Amino acid sequence: MIRALVSWCVIGIAFTAVAWMRVARARRRAQRLAPGAALVLRPLDAPSPAELDNLAAHLPGAEQVIVSPWRPARASGRWLPSRPRALNRKLGHLQLALSTLELGAAPVLSVDADVRVDGPLIGALLGALADGADLAWAAPHPCEPGAIRGLLVQSLHSFEVLDALGPGAKPICGKAMALSPRAQAALEDLPDCIGEDLELSQVLHRQGLRVQRAGVARMSAASPPRAALARFTRWMQVLRAHRPALFPSIPVLFTCTPPLLGAAALTRSTSLAVAVAVLVAARTALASFLERRAGIRLDWLKGEALLLAAWLGALALGPQVTWRGRRLRVGPHGRLLETTASAVRGAG
Repeated sequence: MIRALVSWCVIGIAFTAVAWMRVARARRRAQRLAPGAALVLRPLDAPSPAELDNLAAHLPGAEQVIVSPWRPARASGRWLPSRPRALNRKLGHLQLALSTLELGAAPVLSVDADVRVDGPLIGALLGALADGADLAWAAPHPCEPGAIRGLLVQSLHSFEVLDALGPGAKPICGKAMALSPRAQAALEDLPDCIGEDLELSQVLHRQGLRVQRAGVARMSAASPPRAALARFTRWMQVLRAHRPALFPSIPVLFTCTPPLLGAAALTRSTSLAVAVAVLVAARTALASFLERRAGIRLDWLKGEALLLAAWLGALALGPQVTWRGRRLRVGPHGRLLETTASAVRGAG
């Protein structure tokens, strides 16, 4: 048993080293910033006070369109009324906007309300399109320390690492995206599904279109622990629906540190303790590299624990997902189906 656990540590260390090398190689490519006018779609349903502050901010060189059932009082830009029937309301808002607004050949940005839009974000996304990408997306970057920042910025599940590692269809986070006309057409044709960003990535990959990560999407506020766990549990359900072969890799490669730490404490094996110490040191060093700052970073360990709990939650829930107070069923490729209980409750 000890040999198996030590081997698991070695695999985790090797995976960390490979991720580090690939991220370092990807960072050598210079990123172009492109100025220019842009239309920024902001799908919105139940915003927090921090998100309303984001919507009230002036966007440099861009026009903001709030796509929502109601007009926020302090939002800048235009309001497009939207009451989608789709179970994925964000996707419904975006599809309505793309089919309603006169866009021409101009690039369109889709940015969630919890993201702070600034010049560097717009310039990075437009620069990627100018360099030939059909879709550009920004990696989510929580501003506050904690488990979510540790997961999304410092850990092996950060989108910078996932983008450097991922074979085939590129990972996409839909927090902030720039869409060429061809990507807009693909988004309009998506079925009602959860994880529309992953489905969009696979559609574009099948069409031979290029997807590129560009810049960071700075998220203004952290979620409460319960809400964060629910969000990442849905995230794991999305992964299983869209890329089922990758679902088992989460505990084996991405969140192996917490269980191995527990095993080292329980077994009191010297060889296992040494292997775990090397694993923790490697992932702590990688976290500092990903943060681009010197110092010991340990929020990645909280992030691994959060993701492991979410993975276990997704395993227990199966295809059932609770989203915005509705109980839904996730089918193949993330297709959303309303359960009988949810439909009865919605009819009342």
